[in-house]
Amino acid sequence: MHRKHLTAALFSAALAASVFSSCKGKKETMFESLSASSTQIYFENKLDNHRDMFNILYYLYYYNGGGVATGDINNDGLPDIYFTANSKGNNKLYLNKGNFVFEDITAKAGVAGTADWCRGVTMDDVNGDVFLGICVTASSIHH
Repeated sequence: MHRKHLTAALFSAALAASVFSSCKGKKETMFESLSASSTQIYFENKLDNHRDMFNILYYLYYYNGGGVATGDINNDGLPDIYFTANSKGNNKLYLNKGNFVFEDITAKAGVAGTADWCRGVTMDDVNGDVFLGICVTASSIHH
């Protein structure tokens, strides 16, 4: 029994030593949070809570959320962003203007979406024309 306690004590001491030796103070972060007003990205995936009986019991994928894809839509070398939303017509395409500033070009590009529950998105040059296409996946709501 004594050996079991000794092993547990040594393990606890080794664990504590490894935890405390890794605490070397504040590390420099790789990312910085930017405000919507500085980036001009104003996207929010709002759930419609006003529908009768519209919840996770009625629709299994209610809390799955939307999707996001990045890609160079206009071949300018800057990554643009497309967000999908869980409500019709609220998908957003943001064109990267540089220096982490974006322009909402959703209406101009005609890509707001018509499906009611967009869930995923990817960008790819499907037809080989050197421009990325946007492929959105959507779910139908089963009653």
